[in-house]
Amino acid sequence: AARRDIYRLVVQPGQPHESQPHRPGTVEHLLLCQGRALAGPIGSAVELSAGDFISYPADVPHLFAAREPDTSAMLIIETI
Repeated sequence: AARRDIYRLVVQPGQPHESQPHRPGTVEHLLLCQGRALAGPIGSAVELSAGDFISYPADVPHLFAAREPDTSAMLIIETI
């Protein structure tokens, strides 16, 4: 009964995109396709390289920051 929204991201280095918490129980799944990025909950985000996958709670403040030009990723936001 979960809702899943799927996004293709192509992001340039610069100011990190900080997101406010989503509904309780929301989880984001991120597959980094190209480049390098910092992603996850603020305060515990991790550095990712092409081919890395991460899932993290999105019901807390979280961020995505490209570390290389044309960083691309697939993002699934899963809301219960």
